[in-house]
Amino acid sequence: MDTTTARGGTRPKLLLLDPYPRNNPYRMTASERRSIWFPKLSLPVIAAYTPPTWDVKIMDEAVMDINFDTPCDLVGLSIMTCYAPRAYEIADEFRRRGKKVVLGGVHPTYCPDEALRHCDAIVCGEAEDLWPQVVADVEAGTLKRIYRMDQFPALNNYKPPRIELLSPDSYMTRLCSFTTRGCHFDCEFCSVSPFNGKTTRRRPVPEVIEELKRAKEWLRSDIVERMTHGSLLNALTTSLKIWVGLEEGSIVAFVDDLHNSHRAYCRELWQALKSLNIKWGCQSTLFLGDDPEMVKLAADSGCVSVFVGLESLSDDSLSETNKGFNQVRKFENQIKMFHDHGIMVNPGIVFGFDNDDESVFETAVEFLTRNKVELAYFNVLTPLPGTALFERYNRECRIFDQDWAKYDGKHVVYKPKRMTPEQLQEGFFWANHQFYSWPCILQRVGHTSQRLIPRLEMNWEFRKLICRTTPKGTLSPLAKVLKNLQAKLPTFETQQLIPNALHPQASPGSKPPELCLKVKARRHDAFAALFIDLEGTLDHLNARELLDRIKQAARDAKMDIVVNFENLKQATPKAIHTLLDGEILQAITPHTKLRYRKLKEAFQSSVSEISFGDLDLFDESTQHA
Repeated sequence: MDTTTARGGTRPKLLLLDPYPRNNPYRMTASERRSIWFPKLSLPVIAAYTPPTWDVKIMDEAVMDINFDTPCDLVGLSIMTCYAPRAYEIADEFRRRGKKVVLGGVHPTYCPDEALRHCDAIVCGEAEDLWPQVVADVEAGTLKRIYRMDQFPALNNYKPPRIELLSPDSYMTRLCSFTTRGCHFDCEFCSVSPFNGKTTRRRPVPEVIEELKRAKEWLRSDIVERMTHGSLLNALTTSLKIWVGLEEGSIVAFVDDLHNSHRAYCRELWQALKSLNIKWGCQSTLFLGDDPEMVKLAADSGCVSVFVGLESLSDDSLSETNKGFNQVRKFENQIKMFHDHGIMVNPGIVFGFDNDDESVFETAVEFLTRNKVELAYFNVLTPLPGTALFERYNRECRIFDQDWAKYDGKHVVYKPKRMTPEQLQEGFFWANHQFYSWPCILQRVGHTSQRLIPRLEMNWEFRKLICRTTPKGTLSPLAKVLKNLQAKLPTFETQQLIPNALHPQASPGSKPPELCLKVKARRHDAFAALFIDLEGTLDHLNARELLDRIKQAARDAKMDIVVNFENLKQATPKAIHTLLDGEILQAITPHTKLRYRKLKEAFQSSVSEISFGDLDLFDESTQHA
């Protein structure tokens, strides 16, 4: 392919495309996109690393239709998994027209053989060091099929993304940048650390500041240009939107997957940001809220919003996905720390972990509403190619749908463990509608006057999007029963504690058992029964509370109930007597068949002292394990 630029000749043209299916049911309107969406940086970065002898054009299909007759010598697409089918359609059409097509991004990196069926070449891994060679090979007519990253690109002297090539007035902001790459955490469902590395690389702070200064001045000139060449009404409207914080560019978006990965680096960066007098948002860990000094510094430097990967309100689910650094007991205080400094908190919540049952949806909405988080992003757990989760679910033969278009966090493509795929899908729908209902919006957003109009605007646009695209969803009656059974109850009585005989005695100096009772409930996988597992320490107070919850569950669910004592660490004699109180049990038995599993084996001495009359309570078999 001869793309040499001779004197008076035509410069070669590169067309960079961001695919987005026109028939996608979750497609945003222009007003929704301008309020809640910002562009990905992958294509502006590729544009920056393209030789200056080429003309570059970016088309985002979320914003505009793709014109397949656009003059170009090379087409490049960056692909996320859920957009792969549409990207292949686009690539095939351009190749039919004789154009060279190169695919890159996460999906081609992990599904190279599939991607190669639809293009001339693929780029695997981060592309900054590879792309100039790709372009040189195109010019020389020696394009290879695969370009693989052999080491992560250095972030010193990084070329600023060419955000000026993005469509104007189409996003919440085009002022997007990044400061770090990689993530030292290893969450099972996440593709960041496999793709970008399990250590964090950081850009020099002076380079970030200089890039933002130039971008800020460019966008200001662009807005002034549009105001002066448009109508007076347009100029007045734009001025009003700037004043209330709704105009594009009123906030800088740092798109790092883990912006606060290094405390000293953040301190240097945030101190330097003060001089820019900007407002900014980022993705952060929630445990930044444990550090009041750093939260204050972030707020003082202009931070107004953080997206946090909360993921779950279950310690078991967080441990399951290797995210034990998130501690549920700290969530409320951490959120409050951000709110106390005027920073809005936008959690990401994932439904469908193996420890999740139907109770997670209502639990999540209630928690987020009570803590007045401004926005929330609900997702269905999705086994993306390249992740440990994908490998595990494949081994377990749990993936039943490999239509990549459904790998968008909104569709169930695998078999959950503690609910059906239909229950998970319905619960996802229900949570979205509940959280973005007007009563919930007003309760969450009305607690502060800081940036109130932008916060209401974003919720309004999210609500429009949800109402237009998402079925309402329903929860089964059992969902509330399970939610009411789940509990972490304090233990006050610590005298005469009896260790569970099924557990070995704790060695001297070992950590003492937690002084609380954890109650975990689920519908049994094989029987029409509720299975309640007890952990921790049982005293007569939390034993009485447990029985009250069982009685309510028996009335509502009308199912057999099995209480498992195998994992309980210790209990008081009075607690055992409470659980075996004939009068209380008589009030439960009309509604359900109650069984205690492993109670005799665990606390034989206390149980043997009690007379049970006609009560048939003990099921020491293993059928309910």
